[in-house]
Amino acid sequence: MASAMDLPLEAAPQDRYIFKPLCGSSHFWALKQLKGRVAGTRVLDIGAGGGGIGRSIRPEKPAQLVAIEIDLRAQLPLRELYDEVHGDLSPLKGRQFDTIILLDVLEHMSDPFAFLSTVQELLAPNGLIIISVPNVAHWSVRFPLFFCGRFEYRSRGILDRTHLQFFSRRRFLELCSALAGCRIERLSASIEPVELVLPSLLTANPIFSALSRCRSFIAELLPGLMGYQHLALLRHRSATESV
Repeated sequence: MASAMDLPLEAAPQDRYIFKPLCGSSHFWALKQLKGRVAGTRVLDIGAGGGGIGRSIRPEKPAQLVAIEIDLRAQLPLRELYDEVHGDLSPLKGRQFDTIILLDVLEHMSDPFAFLSTVQELLAPNGLIIISVPNVAHWSVRFPLFFCGRFEYRSRGILDRTHLQFFSRRRFLELCSALAGCRIERLSASIEPVELVLPSLLTANPIFSALSRCRSFIAELLPGLMGYQHLALLRHRSATESV
């Protein structure tokens, strides 16, 4: 049986798009940034996948909750969670959103810089963009490449075979800094979601929770080596701010 970290590409949406609100994960971090900020606001979730983010923030009653998802199989269940579901950004031209979520999306773009610039046009004044991308320089990629010359694509994770782009910490910062209309408000890094491959007997306890917090702290200190994903919170630059 394939593990949760190496599912086939034809897996059902609920299996392929695993929601991971685990301590130290990108979903955990994104929800922390969103907490208390979405009530009565317009939220755009690009790459909504299985709808975990939408399901989590719906109780806070955003004024608009819109999803972008290109996977046709995933769109139908998303319609029960989101006010609108589209396959691309074109129907949203001319509209603005207070929060735009881009979790594990930009690595699938042929030109993430151009795509992010297009996304910025949809951002309302003082609005937020939340981004996560996998870290290609993470130790799990770096060490096998250095010691064994192995750089093998997989069905999930950092070397997902559907990824068109790779991001080191430096390139991620270049991507975020390329948006002249936004400033970086917060940077962080996630840790490996080992809960997906370990038995709950090992993970559902206070010791593992404490270990996850320690791992998160180390990832914050050494994001280039220990960060599983790079995370950023961008804010729309006000008219009075200098570039």
